[in-house]
Amino acid sequence: MIRADVHLHELHRWMGSRRIEDMDRAMHALLTECFGDLAPKPFRLIVPRSARLGVLYGYGRADAAALQEQGAICADPLQIRAIPPAMIQSKPMPETWRSGVRVGFEARVRPVIRRSGDAEGIGAGERDAFQIEALQHPAGEIPRDREAVYIDWLSQELDRRGGAQLDPEHTQMVSFRRLRSQYKPRSRYSEGPEAVMRGTLTITDPDAFAKLLARGVGRHRAYGYGMLLLRPASR
Repeated sequence: MIRADVHLHELHRWMGSRRIEDMDRAMHALLTECFGDLAPKPFRLIVPRSARLGVLYGYGRADAAALQEQGAICADPLQIRAIPPAMIQSKPMPETWRSGVRVGFEARVRPVIRRSGDAEGIGAGERDAFQIEALQHPAGEIPRDREAVYIDWLSQELDRRGGAQLDPEHTQMVSFRRLRSQYKPRSRYSEGPEAVMRGTLTITDPDAFAKLLARGVGRHRAYGYGMLLLRPASR
């Protein structure tokens, strides 16, 4: 696991030099250009309100020393000022996990589902999981709220990947917004949901859980979504 301070003013200077307006796309490009195949994946950038420093977390096969060496070789001066090599820290994650252990987590996710068009009028492509449910019921008669739908979406994602089972009663949506994103140069902006989920899960398969952490959950993982930040489980 790596942690690095990100100087937000310098990051925005670099974004301006590259004419990048989307923060998620900027972090994807910055990490790829600085560290190549050693870049942490998945990752998450946390930006406290009114702060000058953001905090980057990520999982990867490279420790701080390897990232510092790669950055010294490949990063340009503006990139170095955005993520100073000396500010990169790392720690090894456990080599083995134990089945049955309860672990707390927080994850920034994109709760979307890819679908083909169907009879309910849901168009093909990527759709907000809550919007899909809403279109299946008359207006104003949705049986579940957004939080319940996203908890169910997350539970299904974990079941599909294996390694951990979600505890829905100890999981909540702590923030939500709709976000406009542009992941490719000169492409059209797309709008979608961004939710931060916080809760508890139980490790069911140690090897699969290690792979789950390394992969992340959901879509858009290359752009700062899906990292499971672990924390003590709630009681």
